[in-house]
Amino acid sequence: MEALVRPRTGVMMLMRIERWDVRRDGPLNETALRKKLTAFGYEAAASVGAVDGVTTARDGSERVEAVVSGLVKVTIDGESAILAAGDVVFVPRDAVRRVEVVGNVPASSLHAVYRTHPI
Repeated sequence: MEALVRPRTGVMMLMRIERWDVRRDGPLNETALRKKLTAFGYEAAASVGAVDGVTTARDGSERVEAVVSGLVKVTIDGESAILAAGDVVFVPRDAVRRVEVVGNVPASSLHAVYRTHPI
């Protein structure tokens, strides 16, 4: 079994997070969030996924995690941030990401992969 540990390169990674801005993005809803992900060049999953407990994974694709509702803590290669509804975090290719619910309110998110070809 491959360990989910990424070698340190001596370069400090800064997590890239895009916060929802109602003045710029309009009212927050799933459709508007999907539209924003598409504008960034990402293709969202067909459905919203509930965040249950803790999920740890590594993927060979560049992707984003976008919070639809609730609060989640996202850790990418050891760097953590708390995300709220409307927040989008960019996950680099091959990064180890951990997603967990914060508090006792259910959370849901959209998972999207970077498109390698234009639509």
